[in-house]
Amino acid sequence: QAPASPPFSAIAPAAPAAGRTGPFGRRVGRVAMLRAARGTGRALQGLPGRSSAPCLTRQPSAALTPGGTRGLVNAETMGTVMRVDQGKWSAFMFGRERQLLIHVVNTAEEGNAESVMSAMDTFWNETFKMEGTDSWSIRGDLIDRVIKDKKPRRCMEIGTYCGYSSLRIARNLPAEGLLVSIELDPLFAAIATKIVEHAGLEHKVKILMGTVEQRTDNILSCFKNMSKAGTSVDFLLCDHSKELFVPDLKLLEEKGIAGPGTVVMGDTTVYPGEAARAGGGDLLSYFATNPKYRVQEHIGTHQASGMTVSEWVHLP
Repeated sequence: QAPASPPFSAIAPAAPAAGRTGPFGRRVGRVAMLRAARGTGRALQGLPGRSSAPCLTRQPSAALTPGGTRGLVNAETMGTVMRVDQGKWSAFMFGRERQLLIHVVNTAEEGNAESVMSAMDTFWNETFKMEGTDSWSIRGDLIDRVIKDKKPRRCMEIGTYCGYSSLRIARNLPAEGLLVSIELDPLFAAIATKIVEHAGLEHKVKILMGTVEQRTDNILSCFKNMSKAGTSVDFLLCDHSKELFVPDLKLLEEKGIAGPGTVVMGDTTVYPGEAARAGGGDLLSYFATNPKYRVQEHIGTHQASGMTVSEWVHLP
């Protein structure tokens, strides 16, 4: 059995990206990158199981990975995928999002949002053995009803996850409508972006990575070129960390992104795979004690959890 190859970091240190500042404050250009690449090629020569050809040479066409993909190495080939944040998601949920994307691409009709959502429903129903299906159906119906009644053009979502609610909103927007969705996790944002593209709605959905606090300027920029005057959104879906619903809503109010006429929907339901956190009841309390908001609907789903729809009314 051939000895295992050393990790890449043990072969050659990674060169700084072109145009970036190097470790000694100097600007690193193309020459430095080429030198690093040649050094990496020399370091790879003579290693067990390696060819003496430079490392940048293209793989021969006959070389296939176990998965059958030419010249590529995937996570399954390398071994176990390690989690970076051990406390954020359950071990059961980790990796499901990637499987979801593969399932959607393999089973859903490209350019058909209904087909993509159906594929997503099937995947999650099988994954969680139908647990949480009733609450999820109520939520979907509520989003559909609010969007059809309000007929919004400017929409915002906090907490994209894999893009299901983004599709639910965007499919009912007018031709000039836009949804801006914020997602903290880069992997989820990337998966949601590809799912939205597969559904053919990328022209109506803009996914931004980061927090509301980090992306307020970007949110404003996305909406400023629309013909309608002002920057406040018509519809806002809060679907991220429950304890951040009220602080983020207040920030959007301060920035003028939420304003008179904005309909806010918050879902404090704890779905399968999610961790229960405090703060779920804060949004309803905020609406109930704030005279500028009028609660239009509240649907209880589990204990203190539920879905609330409220509108910022035009005060005299």
